[in-house]
Amino acid sequence: MTENRVLQQLAEEIRQINEGNGWNVTQPEQWGGAYKVPAILALIHSEVSEALEAFRHDDGENFIEEMADIVIRVLDCVAAFTDDFDSVVRAKLEKNRQRGYRHGGKRV
Repeated sequence: MTENRVLQQLAEEIRQINEGNGWNVTQPEQWGGAYKVPAILALIHSEVSEALEAFRHDDGENFIEEMADIVIRVLDCVAAFTDDFDSVVRAKLEKNRQRGYRHGGKRV
């Protein structure tokens, strides 16, 4: 596994596992559809909610597992729309690096 494409390779593995388990993975042509992307975003949101509940119940092990579910769902989705998510993340990190201290005036 090359270091520069770790996320993309994980995404491809996730999609293979999902397809092998009978799930329909996202396809590029589904971007404009009314269902698939919103449904995936809702599922990501549900995983975030489950992570929050694990935190509220002081269940660190389940919290970490739910965080993994979030990453898995995100990578499964973005793999349909880019073949180099690693570069997208690296570019975003560089953009964030250039922002000022507590940019935007937000309190939190």
